[in-house]
Formats: sequence, C-alpha cells, structure tokens
Amino acid sequence: MKWVWISLGALAAIVLLVVIVGALLPVDHAAARRIRLQQSAATVFAAITDIASLPQWRKDLESVQLLPARDGRRCYREVSSHGPMDLLVEVEDPGKQVITRIVTEGSPFSGTWTFRLTPLDGGGTELQITENGEVYNVIFRTLSRFVLGHTATIDGYLRALAAKFGETAELMDAVPDPAPAKPGK
Repeated sequence: MKWVWISLGALAAIVLLVVIVGALLPVDHAAARRIRLQQSAATVFAAITDIASLPQWRKDLESVQLLPARDGRRCYREVSSHGPMDLLVEVEDPGKQVITRIVTEGSPFSGTWTFRLTPLDGGGTELQITENGEVYNVIFRTLSRFVLGHTATIDGYLRALAAKFGETAELMDAVPDPAPAKPGK
C-alpha cells in the first residue's frame, strides 16, 4: 500500500510541475519553418488554396467542409483525428501570401498561419509558414512547448506538400513573420 501512495504522490507532483511550468510560459508563441520546392509560386499557391483537395495530399485530414463565407472571406472546417477546426482565409494574395486564422468557437488554442511564397532565381519557390499561436490551457501549453514542439504541425504540412509534388522536404528554420492584427483591433 505504501508504494501506491508514493506512486500517487509522484504522479501528483508531476502534474503540479506541468501546471506550474505552463502557467509561467507565455500564452502566445511564434514559430516558422521554410522549404524550397521546384514548383512555381503559382503552382504552390494553387495547391495550398485548393481547400477541397487538401485531404488528397494531407493524410492528417479526414475531411474538409466549406463553410459559409464570413465578411466575404472563405471559411472552412478541417476534420482530423484531433477533431474539427474552423479556419478563415483572411488574406489571399495570389502567388505571394495566404493568411488563415483559427475561428473555432471554444478552442483551447487560436492563432494564424502566414504562408509566404518567394520565387527563387532559376525557378522554384521558397514557402515559409509562420504560426502565431495562442495556447490557453496550461497543460497543453507545456506539452506543445516541450513535448510536441511548436513546429510539429508546420513540419507535417510542409512534408506533405513536398510529397504532393514528388519532392523530398528539406525543412529549414525561419524568422517568424509578425502576427497579423486580430479582427476588430
């Protein structure tokens, strides 16, 4: 019986430590990664903005559903093993930039992804994705910072995109783009 109490005490101490660390971490974070592709900026832009086709090359998605537009902007729901996530396309600058924002009601996190496309001399495109995120739950904040990593989802996306084009992903660190202004600010 003594070992049961010791085990429960150790488990409680670990949970308390995770909560304390999460409470000390900032709610917001910025992370960025980039990749060079052999495709033109127009081809890459078409792939990332063809919402209906995302599940064909993003194996993490079970489905995508187009939602009614909000303020004239496209909105859609991605469904994965983690559940549904509603996204609003805030900016679509063909061949240059896309900005999406999480608009899921009651989500434990929010933020934006900024896709910046830069044509390369001699052909090809560099695609940088910047995540400007906010994680509200202190336990998930600790896990996302120290266990999962802030770039894990970006890395998976970039690998899937490279595979769509039959290319191998060489992921590179990048300097995050500034966070877009929040709606109504």
